Amino acid sequence: MPDKGIRTNIGVGKRSTGISGLDFQLGGGIIKGKSILLCAGPVSGAEMIAEQFFRSSENVESSYIMIDGSVTEGMTDASKMTPEEISDYITGEKIVIDSISSVIMNFGIDSALTLMKKASAMDNSSDVNILYLMYNNIHSLYDEIKLIRNSDIVISLNEFMHGNEIERNLTINKIPGTDVPGRVFPYNIKEGGIELSTTARVV
Repeated sequence: MPDKGIRTNIGVGKRSTGISGLDFQLGGGIIKGKSILLCAGPVSGAEMIAEQFFRSSENVESSYIMIDGSVTEGMTDASKMTPEEISDYITGEKIVIDSISSVIMNFGIDSALTLMKKASAMDNSSDVNILYLMYNNIHSLYDEIKLIRNSDIVISLNEFMHGNEIERNLTINKIPGTDVPGRVFPYNIKEGGIELSTTARVV
């Protein structure tokens, strides 16, 4: 799913998110070796962001573990897998777990954290990036805090209704090695994928 936003070179030690506007706002992409927690609603376009990251042009092994959605080309159907079985399929340098919410709902928060800790042994010692999808408003606040504390980078997708219009924006809530941006980044859901605005609004 190509992004038609501005093009930017990927920074040294970084990896493209698959969305050029987001790469630009992140100063050249996601830091290699870091885990990402994407917090969003079910119709926010989170799965499109995850797939754009998974399919972004880069000659590295990738894996997309699909637990609770439709499986498309290149994805692994994990709908009937236990967390232990899922961990066997976490391979490559770009990995998506869609979603960690389903692991929590089916097996509990402790199983989800165990899965994340096993995966973190990969991303903390190499160039591996693992993106976890977490859906909002279905977990306890305490469980959400646990997921956030076990993730290096936290990104939220937010939706607001203004009359008959929907405003969508992205916030970066946690990121290592740099200041957390005090801005929100508008985005649109297009047929070809997510497009992020190159302008931001200060919050």
